Amino acid sequence: MKLIKSFGLAVLLATTAIQAHAAEYTFKVAHTNAADEVQDKGLQLMQDLLEEKTGGRATIEIYPNGVLGDEAQLVEGTLLGTLDMAMTANSTISNYITDYRVFDLPFLFTSIPALSEKLENEDVYAAMEESANRDGFELIGVFSSGIRHIMTKEVVTSIDDIKNLKIRTMQNPIHVDAFRSFGANPTPLAYSELYGALQSGVVDGAEGAATNYTGQKLYEVAPDFALLGWLNMTAVVFMNDGKFAELPEDIRVALKESGEEASKWQRNYVDEQEKPLLDALVEKGVTISQPDPEPFREAVVPLYNEMLETDTQKALFELATQD
Repeated sequence: MKLIKSFGLAVLLATTAIQAHAAEYTFKVAHTNAADEVQDKGLQLMQDLLEEKTGGRATIEIYPNGVLGDEAQLVEGTLLGTLDMAMTANSTISNYITDYRVFDLPFLFTSIPALSEKLENEDVYAAMEESANRDGFELIGVFSSGIRHIMTKEVVTSIDDIKNLKIRTMQNPIHVDAFRSFGANPTPLAYSELYGALQSGVVDGAEGAATNYTGQKLYEVAPDFALLGWLNMTAVVFMNDGKFAELPEDIRVALKESGEEASKWQRNYVDEQEKPLLDALVEKGVTISQPDPEPFREAVVPLYNEMLETDTQKALFELATQD
């Protein structure tokens, strides 16, 4: 029996070695979401597509759960070339590719299909690629992180209910200003710190999508979920443009095609998961509320003029919002 087990292990190791040898190009891609969360599933599909398109010559290794660092560290690692590829929330990468701040604007897209329609527009996507290249990145894909709502320890039924509450936001100026406009006390924190911050009372609540609310079990420490839809969040997959340029043309083409195809599937998948996730949360004892979004919308109108500072930001905004 021991001999059989040893032989089986040897075969497994040999097979793994052959597979590793067969891939001439292995790209490490990292993110901070949970393994098998919707963003991770998109990367898994991208891996399959890349291997298929290159006949196994290229693949990606996925590192979830922030094991290689928080989002800012992943961006810096990609810029320095110590990490091949990363996927972060738009709110993080937009601190580096500043034109992408357009996609941080509150209530810009009412649904994921409406967002997808714009991202599949050749002019919009070309402008996003140009913006990424200008700041040292190559755009590989644009995933969805879902429609963002508000999680709290007490039920939120109106804008008045979040006044003065310490609400965790991403480390992004538009997000901070938006929640300040709502009357809350925005508290930027790294995502990895959120569960503990909610549990200990460092923050009273946070903004987030049903996907990460579920995937990170945040409902355990913030059992009330207000469906506000304040932001239609994207998650951008990117790599260092210099490293990308050094690749053979067929690998570059396969990477871009795999990224775009996986992105289209992933956004549709996230849209389909919203209702089942909400139903499952109710079964877990979460209180779902639906505050009137209009006072929230009115509160952030000034941000549109304040945050669109450059000609390229304004041009991308026009492309993304035109009929």
